[in-house]
Amino acid sequence: MSENKEYIKDMKGEVHIADDVVAIIAGIAATEVEGVASMSGDITNEIISKLGVKNLAKGVKVDISEGYVSVMLSLNIKI
Repeated sequence: MSENKEYIKDMKGEVHIADDVVAIIAGIAATEVEGVASMSGDITNEIISKLGVKNLAKGVKVDISEGYVSVMLSLNIKI
């Protein structure tokens, strides 16, 4: 077992996660929150959704910089 730990310690590399992937995960998570009716997006997203194409990142803006991730959500809330 200790050999495996040493192997993990010696591995080097980077994992890059695309902004779109983070946006999709944030959008899915937001729609699972009680009180959130739906996500809202810009006019392009609204037209695309009317055509039947599902955009899981609709209403989500992601900014990934060194050391932090900023996620802005546009939500339609149930009252």
